[in-house]
Amino acid sequence: MIDKNQINISPDKEEGYVLISAIWLLLLGASIIALIMVHNVNQAEKISTLQENMQITDAQDSAIETIVADILFNGPRSEFALLPRETTYQLNGVDMKVTVSNENGKIDLNQADIKLSERALQGLGINNIQRQKIVDLLQQKRKSDQTFSSMADVEALFRQASIENDFCPARYFTIFSGLPQPQPNQMEQSLAKALGQASLMRPTRFRTGNALRIEIQAETRLPLVATLRTSGLLDRPYTMLDWENRQFCSND
Repeated sequence: MIDKNQINISPDKEEGYVLISAIWLLLLGASIIALIMVHNVNQAEKISTLQENMQITDAQDSAIETIVADILFNGPRSEFALLPRETTYQLNGVDMKVTVSNENGKIDLNQADIKLSERALQGLGINNIQRQKIVDLLQQKRKSDQTFSSMADVEALFRQASIENDFCPARYFTIFSGLPQPQPNQMEQSLAKALGQASLMRPTRFRTGNALRIEIQAETRLPLVATLRTSGLLDRPYTMLDWENRQFCSND
């Protein structure tokens, strides 16, 4: 039997074990430090992204307030006295493209005769089956005294009729104008043509009470699309009707 007391480890071997242990401890410490650094970098990136998003959101909100204040206080001298209007802003260090129009040149699905909507859809190339589906759904809403409350509801209606792809309802339809007929001088050419009318669109003076559509596009972000109605009252200058960060269609 081997006597454990007779086992001797040479000093060289003992130093070797100590050195190996020290190296492993150094490697372990370096790995822990590296993990902490990676975690801190990721956290810093998340915080930076959050701060940037907050800065852009604040800038977009400020742009809405600035536009409304310009319209209400400057009146005919306002940059937005004639609509549609496109311009650029820089607020809080954020560059933004701003497009302002009113909804009076579109067909109001809550107010217009359903036959008018059907004629527009036919002129815009929507086939018979899809067109009839839209008509049926609109009639159901009218019979149950329901109205559309947002443009997201309108888009859902068109999806139910399998009308998607490149067709953009927000380009031709609204739910905010409150008019039984779109105003001819504000209808874009394609809608006027679909209704068998001459295109009379021209820059038109904004009037208090009109529903404004404001689209604010900041780089790297979905545009903020807000629809509001100005009142001219100091305590409540406007009422927000719709507000979404999403990509609608252009009027090109």
